[in-house]
Amino acid sequence: MQALLVHGDVHEWNTLQSSDGFKLIDPDGLLADAEYELGVLMREDPLELLEGDPFDRALWLADRCQLDATAIWEWGVIERVSTGLLATQVGLPPLSDQMLRVAEIVAP
Repeated sequence: MQALLVHGDVHEWNTLQSSDGFKLIDPDGLLADAEYELGVLMREDPLELLEGDPFDRALWLADRCQLDATAIWEWGVIERVSTGLLATQVGLPPLSDQMLRVAEIVAP
């Protein structure tokens, strides 16, 4: 792993549109491997991953970014669990239940 500065929480609420495209915004970046960033994307819309082969999404992201699909997949599982636990703690049962259910299904 080679740590580099990543956004850490890529989703549509952390973007702004500018004249030359979209910009990620967040004052709290972190050091992690590049696959971590794509693992965060794997966390989003978890119900769609119950259809077909869920690993296909990691392969698709890896191919486009020239990164490791297994690492993306593993970060995605971690992100689902951590988000599910946080959602449980703050009282968001529909989201927490959904995240943890998908994590249980796709965990290696």
